[in-house]
Amino acid sequence: MITKNSLFSLLALFLISFASCDALKPAVNPNQDDRRVEDRRNGNDDDLDPIQSRRVYDPETGTYIYVQNAPTDRMDTIEWTTTPESQMPPIVEDEQSTYVPPNNVDNIITRPATQIGSGNNGSRKLSSYNVEVSLPFLTDRYYGSEDKVSENSLWSLHFYSGARMALDEMRSSGGLNGNFNVHVSDTYGTSARTQTLTNDAYVSSAQMIIGPYVKDNVSLMAEAVRNRETVLVSPYSAGTGVSAQNPNYVQVNPTLNTHLRNILEHAMTKQNADRIILVSSGSSADQQSLKTLQEDYKMLANNAAAEPLEEIVVDINANPDLTFDEYLTGRKTVFIVPVYRDESFVANFLRRLYTDTREDFGRNVAVYGLPQWMNFTRINFDYYEGTNVHVSSSVFVDKLDPAVRDFRRAFYDRFATIPRDEAYVGYDVTRYFLGMLAKSGTRFQYDLPMNPETLLHTKFKFEPVVEAGADGMAVEGGPIDRFENKHVNILRFRDYTFRRVN
Repeated sequence: MITKNSLFSLLALFLISFASCDALKPAVNPNQDDRRVEDRRNGNDDDLDPIQSRRVYDPETGTYIYVQNAPTDRMDTIEWTTTPESQMPPIVEDEQSTYVPPNNVDNIITRPATQIGSGNNGSRKLSSYNVEVSLPFLTDRYYGSEDKVSENSLWSLHFYSGARMALDEMRSSGGLNGNFNVHVSDTYGTSARTQTLTNDAYVSSAQMIIGPYVKDNVSLMAEAVRNRETVLVSPYSAGTGVSAQNPNYVQVNPTLNTHLRNILEHAMTKQNADRIILVSSGSSADQQSLKTLQEDYKMLANNAAAEPLEEIVVDINANPDLTFDEYLTGRKTVFIVPVYRDESFVANFLRRLYTDTREDFGRNVAVYGLPQWMNFTRINFDYYEGTNVHVSSSVFVDKLDPAVRDFRRAFYDRFATIPRDEAYVGYDVTRYFLGMLAKSGTRFQYDLPMNPETLLHTKFKFEPVVEAGADGMAVEGGPIDRFENKHVNILRFRDYTFRRVN
């Protein structure tokens, strides 16, 4: 059973912090509403139900409700009268007492929890579990006078909304198999606030913590749960070196090295290419990525003495007449370009390659890049299409998937806005990890590798990351640094959109 101080306590948090009921209204962009109206006029609103005039916002519940007997006639004009202060004096502070908010946390952490079973690696199955969700809602930056929620808060709001939907579904379907006390906190996006939360009584009592957002704050939380019966699930940070030798740390977002290895593996197994060439701009970051790819190539080839892959450093500014004709002989050539900071470099490289392969329209070439390429704005999409571009991504939401469409419709019906990618992540993370905690107990992370699952935004395929030795190779049986999701979506740009191909 979910207690009163559950995930819905965030609504109380907003009331305290925002000082305005408007803050509880769904984050709806007026421009989006205009577009929806235009879509309905054009008959293009097939995906979502039209907004009816009987659907109104209820400020007490923070939701939209349907009025069965809505008035259709012209409404009368309201006439206001002012009551004299002698009859209704204003409420003022008497300066005789100080308001002290109730300490609801103590009521939660004193809830008795008994061990009802055991699992692998000393895991305990309990009669109830405490779960902490720490996200940067940034309520300290909202003063009630703003007409919209800060863009920087939307990630957490959508993640939380998706998590709420998952928790409600699991509760109603009986999928929790136990009692969960879910508490939500605002990290304010600062290290100081996050450090304070690590010492909070409820956070200290939690068997699982979901969050925070940035790497530094994740590191603080990861160190706080070290050697405790608490697992930290980080849904966003993809950084390495967050917390060494800490098996209580679970990283949902794959690291850059994991992206590179998945890219190389896909190129080797799916492209049937004669040559794989690593391309860089010559920067130190690019060179480190090329080194990682060379090490991964030896591991994937299962040959430590394998000849390294070809590498080229491209400087189009110094060589404006550069061509790639010499690399395009044979059946197919794959270029892996692990560059994500320099959009100009990627644009120039693809432009030159597109020119050299235009007659074949990419039939004998493929290019692999990183997730940031999908957000580049100065690259002609013809270059993506004509050079057969592939990118890696930790999130891919297939709008044609029936399950995705059902979630999208349910989210819109509940929150009156279209879900962002973070909503799918929040939904998937909540369903998967609360299910694992209920199934395997307090040390559920050791059972993650045996429980892969396909979800709305990606697949979960967790593996323990073992500390590397002096030669950079993992030491068999060595200390576990973390558990990391090793699945990466490979997307191909085709027909002017990205589609998953793995």
